[in-house]
This record gives sequence, C-alpha cells and structure tokens, in this order.
Amino acid sequence: MRNAIAPINVETEHVTTGDIFADLGFSPMLAGELTIKSDLHRSLLEHIRASKMTQVELARVLQIHQPDVSNLLRGKLNLFSITKLCQYADRLKLKVRIEVEGAQDKKRVTQPNPPSARRRTVHKTVKNIQPSAAQPTKTTRRRAVA
Repeated sequence: MRNAIAPINVETEHVTTGDIFADLGFSPMLAGELTIKSDLHRSLLEHIRASKMTQVELARVLQIHQPDVSNLLRGKLNLFSITKLCQYADRLKLKVRIEVEGAQDKKRVTQPNPPSARRRTVHKTVKNIQPSAAQPTKTTRRRAVA
C-alpha cells in the first residue's frame, strides 16, 4: 500500500456579506464597478468559448488588436472600462442588461431572521476530500448580464 493516499478531512468556514469585493475591502462604489465588470467579463468569456473563435477571429469581430484580445481572455479587467465591455458584447451580438436593486427590493425577500444593513452569513462545510479532487464551490450573483 505504498501508493495509497489517505483522504484528508477538511473543515472550511467562510464569512461573507454576499459581496466578495466589499469583503475584500473595496469601497462600495468600486465594489459595484468591479462586480459589473466581472459579470460582463464572465458572460463574454462564456460566449467566446462556446463560439470557439480564435484570437485572430475575435480581434476582427471586436475590432481590436490581438494583444487586447489576449488581455481580455486573461481577465485583465483593469485595462477595460464597463463601456468597452458593453461594446464588445454588442459586437458579439449579445444583449446587455444592467439591473439596479434598491432597498425596497431587498425587503421583498422572505428571510427567517429580520434583515440587517449588512447581513453576515457563515457557511460551514465538512468534506472528506482526496488531495487531487479538491475543488472550491462557487455561488454567484450577477448584476450585469450580456
């Protein structure tokens, strides 16, 4: 049994307010901008991967140079504005919709506990994981959809 690897018991605890950028310490304004950019970028990447375009074809469709295509595909979002990402979505024949959520919208959600200004949620997970099979789970909430 020299090659056998024993499973590892992993216990993780994540404390979150529901907005990863706010949790990382960004200002509310910058956190909102980063959330919109990341949602647009994710939607663009999903469409690009599904279409199986090469970088040369993508550069022609998006009307940009190949190095910019590479930066887009690598996720260097600091090089792109929200406006540019919306233009790229339009050139890929995608429809962009940005939704604004107000305080009244949040009150409509049924919750067992009364809502607070900044609700903290603790997620606890205990798993028996093989070392090579450890993959994080994702929960996303989109604000911008392309």
